[in-house]
Amino acid sequence: MTADPRARGALAERWAIGLLRLPGGTQPYTVSLRDIERDTAWARQVFERLGVLPGLPLHLIGTGCDNEILWPYENALIGMRVPFGVAEPVAIDAPRSDMFLRRFRMQAVVGLSGEIVAALLALGRDLHTLLGHGTLVSLPDALPALRGAGLAPWTMRAIGPIWAFESPVGDGAHYDQSEWLVEEHGGELLLTSRAPRATPFVRLRTGVAGRVELRGDERLVLGG
Repeated sequence: MTADPRARGALAERWAIGLLRLPGGTQPYTVSLRDIERDTAWARQVFERLGVLPGLPLHLIGTGCDNEILWPYENALIGMRVPFGVAEPVAIDAPRSDMFLRRFRMQAVVGLSGEIVAALLALGRDLHTLLGHGTLVSLPDALPALRGAGLAPWTMRAIGPIWAFESPVGDGAHYDQSEWLVEEHGGELLLTSRAPRATPFVRLRTGVAGRVELRGDERLVLGG
């Protein structure tokens, strides 16, 4: 039996529903298979820049209700043949992260939140011993504790439905500029989709404080 090509086209255009957290509340939006495929290609570039290698374990932390953002990163790891364990970035799920980190020598931990780091400290864990042998990528609220433990994490900044990544030297966060345009208005970051997507965004108010700096041909996001 051959699937109706019109059905395949509809599936590609509207495949999943995401949920944005924006000023004033949440907003649902549709995601297509094409969106996921292009975001997966970008996620692979991110992992390659982090130095992620095939065959070595990685811990990926992300909110389950944000799966439309997380899926491309999971897909990229699968395609790169990187085994990984997933956990939520909240204290109630900290024992899962603690288990992964104590049992496996992770080559990288991506998505550390301040809540998870505080929960690990409450469990009596030494952050340098637990995390000091791999690449770390954390949300901004985890930076003080990690740096206080002598660690040098990358920073992962959520901007609406995307993530931007900044190296430990603080040289500005990179994002997929083939898909998105980030601008600043009154100290708030605005997001516009450049490529066709199931849900287009035009100067979406993200509620994220920051500024944008042009260096060469690249727009870099800096903290507010």
